Amino acid sequence: KKIMENEQSNIPNEGGVSKKNRYIFGHIGCGNDKCEKKKMRKSIILVVLGSVIYSFGVVWLLQLGGYFSGGVTGVSQLIVGLIEKFGGSTAIRGYIGLFVAIINIPLLMIGWRGVSKHFAILTVVSIAIQSILMSLISNVTVSPFIYLLSDGGNVGGGLIDAFKGDFNILHNPTTVALENAFRANMQPGTRLLLAIIGGLITGYGAALCLKGGGSTGGMDIISNYLVMKKRIPFTKYQFLVDISIICASSLISVENVLYTIIRLIIYMKVLQAMYQTYQTTRLEIITDKADELKKVLLEHFYHSMTIYDAVGGYTNKCKKVIEIYAINFEIPEYMALIHSVDPKAFIITTKVKMIHGNYVQRSVV
Repeated sequence: KKIMENEQSNIPNEGGVSKKNRYIFGHIGCGNDKCEKKKMRKSIILVVLGSVIYSFGVVWLLQLGGYFSGGVTGVSQLIVGLIEKFGGSTAIRGYIGLFVAIINIPLLMIGWRGVSKHFAILTVVSIAIQSILMSLISNVTVSPFIYLLSDGGNVGGGLIDAFKGDFNILHNPTTVALENAFRANMQPGTRLLLAIIGGLITGYGAALCLKGGGSTGGMDIISNYLVMKKRIPFTKYQFLVDISIICASSLISVENVLYTIIRLIIYMKVLQAMYQTYQTTRLEIITDKADELKKVLLEHFYHSMTIYDAVGGYTNKCKKVIEIYAINFEIPEYMALIHSVDPKAFIITTKVKMIHGNYVQRSVV
């Protein structure tokens, strides 16, 4: 016997989320201003830290190797590369941050309306940091990796070897000449290493921004929108778009495109491993207190549930099984509430690949 209930609650909404459930979708478990401020500070720290890591990864690793990033950053790099290819000055590299900011403007409107205002604001913070920092790093420094990796002639040493020599990452004619020589003499092994490490670092930075409730902008905005509205897998859609942008970069260098594909795969693997906020999870709760749990969970969450009878194989006692499909960021709050009502409840969580039908997915912020 099963009691089937609609996954979409009929609770009146205010701004898309009911009053009594609004704190769940803003900050999990926050019932007061102090908690919300703490969550906000954590979000800002993650977004700022992720943006800084991402910016350094793009300039010091991806640009050094001549690789292209995906999304808006990739489009910006493509523009800069084409300008250089057709006789433009290498000084155009210092404007990559400006191109990133300009192209992101229309995409931010989609994030504001289609995901959440909080998401859009944190994404603006990330884009601002990227625009300023990428331009600053490009114009003021050269990559320190020119002293640490082999350029085809000299064997890269450790940090001690680098600092014993003429280690200087400040932008001047001598260091720029060293960086250009490094690019010209770069061996396949070094290029592969830059692609792998660059993918790891930029993927980690982007994942931190996403975990903080924002994004690095560009296709991250579109991907989050599609996750919310269409439940299309985040990395699947982003990979298809990024691979198209990267393939377009073959106009500049086919060899770099092949290395960049390796970089993209590493980047996506890191994102997939770290960013699981909107993954759907199935909760199965075996309990003697189904009525109490049902009342508490319906008061706190948007999702409804399916309840059916079960018999304990060892005790032969009749129990109830509550089956719920929730979003990953809601699971800690579910677990806390379940244990507060029934400490002896047996809970199983299972990752869900796809859901069709009447299921409403909410934004984390």
